[in-house]
Amino acid sequence: MLLNEFKIKQQIGSVEIILGGISAKYGGKDAIGDLLQEWLAEWLKQNNIYFRTRANTQEFPDFLLAEDDKSGFLEIKTFDGSATPAFDIANFDSYNKSLLIKPERLDADYLILSYKMVNAVLSIENVWLMKVWEMAGDSGKNPVNMQTKNGQPYNLRPIKWYAKKAKNKPFTDKLSFITAIAETLRKYPYSTGSYNDNWLEKVKERYFANTELRL
Repeated sequence: MLLNEFKIKQQIGSVEIILGGISAKYGGKDAIGDLLQEWLAEWLKQNNIYFRTRANTQEFPDFLLAEDDKSGFLEIKTFDGSATPAFDIANFDSYNKSLLIKPERLDADYLILSYKMVNAVLSIENVWLMKVWEMAGDSGKNPVNMQTKNGQPYNLRPIKWYAKKAKNKPFTDKLSFITAIAETLRKYPYSTGSYNDNWLEKVKERYFANTELRL
């Protein structure tokens, strides 16, 4: 609907602040991700698409498209189209620990928007609807691409999945993705020791228990 009916790639927009009757156009990029998420919520409402959000807006996911808490997970990610995508998929430890409880999070959809902001004019360059393993891959240095701090895992990061001559390829499925995470846990036992014991098998077992499907 965004691409074919609304034709989002053909639309242009702007961001404006109005305070005390004084308005100013915003030409920066720092706030665009949050603002596009707010815009998308309004677009869903106007198109009568069911969704709800968590009381804690920092909690996964950004939108729930189903009435239960077991499916319909939708995360929104944005990045400046003139740069390599460097948004955080999730905090490394928090994500891995959450899969031990709710591994169906692996089935979440990610709506990714790349944008341009030129002279305070906002436009959308590309739109993708992806699974987490389709935008994740190895980094050469590590089994899964990530940001590190003080030499330890910090945030899961995407690769440039759309590059025609990419050095690193996306994972082929969710199992190869979590297998790479398990390899990363073994590489960094000092920082992940509180939960990395048999992590992969525990995720597989819980996934089957929650979904009756095998990874």
